[in-house]
Amino acid sequence: MRERLDSIFAQDYPQKEIILLDDASTDESVAILQEYAKRPEVKTLLVNDRNSGNTFRQWERGLQEATGDYVWIAESDDLAAPEMLSQLVQGLDNSGAVMAFCHSRKIDTLGYPLLTSTTGIWQHDFLMAGEVFVRRYLLGYSYVCNASAVVFRRDAAMQVDMREVEKYPASGDRLFWIEIAMQGTVGYLAKEMNSFRQHPHKVSGSAESLGRNMEQDHAIYDRMNRRLRLSWPERVLACGYHWRAIHQPAVTPEGRERAMRAWREEEEFGRPAYWLYMLTRIMEKING
Repeated sequence: MRERLDSIFAQDYPQKEIILLDDASTDESVAILQEYAKRPEVKTLLVNDRNSGNTFRQWERGLQEATGDYVWIAESDDLAAPEMLSQLVQGLDNSGAVMAFCHSRKIDTLGYPLLTSTTGIWQHDFLMAGEVFVRRYLLGYSYVCNASAVVFRRDAAMQVDMREVEKYPASGDRLFWIEIAMQGTVGYLAKEMNSFRQHPHKVSGSAESLGRNMEQDHAIYDRMNRRLRLSWPERVLACGYHWRAIHQPAVTPEGRERAMRAWREEEEFGRPAYWLYMLTRIMEKING
């Protein structure tokens, strides 16, 4: 936690309003937060008496406390380069986008980088219409996979119905980014400025093994399919990705059945969609 907090306070962006939130931690987290709360940049420290049971209730609480034009949800075990916040804010200022995010690298529990590769569109900065971004990159694999890499406009976030987001404790971030993106344009910086820590006991890993995130992903996909009238290729790619995700070894048999019950109602869902999804991703990597 100290490493994370230090990376927040080390940001070179000069105007910071830091809000510290603790969801009834049972370790020494509160004591550490109380130490950092004495710094002048900290607006407040909010500690829950009982665990909220939902990450997005904490997001909502932070949004209600924030007063700045932009918001960064700096999750507790990630890291950021000192220039990340200033460069993302500059991108928002220059482009008028509603949200901007940067490339992330994955690190292990000790902070060592994990081997990954960057290909295709993710090698270059871009600005994209929000609806296009949602159709291409938020209905299958969610390319905004780590909140710590994103800065967004607070006024756009205040238009999001957080009660709807909170209905999806395993996948609510997907809906949150969709609803913000749909209000404008989305910017991406290819510079690697965020470190996304991976560890074996994270909440998202448990939800994946039990099939809960894929089940909730389907509910979000269904509502967006009805809202956007997705094309056949768009439906195939979303279904193909989720067929692949459901059949990963980490998913338990019970979790696979839970997810399959949700997705098998889609006409495009199945192995053919998976192969078309894989072919499309290969072509994207080749063409850049």
